[in-house]
Amino acid sequence: MRFIFAYLTVFVFGILAVIGMEAIMYGEITYQLVFAAILFAAPLILVGTTVAEMYYGFSKNATTKRFIVWGFLFGVIATVIITSILQLISPVMVILISLLGGVMCAILSWIFFVIRGGQKQSGKAATNSNT
Repeated sequence: MRFIFAYLTVFVFGILAVIGMEAIMYGEITYQLVFAAILFAAPLILVGTTVAEMYYGFSKNATTKRFIVWGFLFGVIATVIITSILQLISPVMVILISLLGGVMCAILSWIFFVIRGGQKQSGKAATNSNT
């Protein structure tokens, strides 16, 4: 149940973060930009939360610091790829938006970790069961 709540929270905040980055890039928000934000954010959040859940569930080293670092890297790489494919803004703006995307993703990964339980011993593989 926590995974569903964490996923939906990160999904909504992720879409709002992408809408905010689009507002920075384009200046105004239109219905097309909101729709594009949903189309870009949904698959990225699906992949990101699935990987985060697998790492959280099977790792004995799942800490807040690791989630934040991997979230930042995921956000930077994903934003660089998407903005480079679209080629709608200057290279300097791509770098700045990518860093902002990394920070937003780091915050989302921290939110996911906290809602999911926030303990490195919470994963099933991390628990010691002697059966």
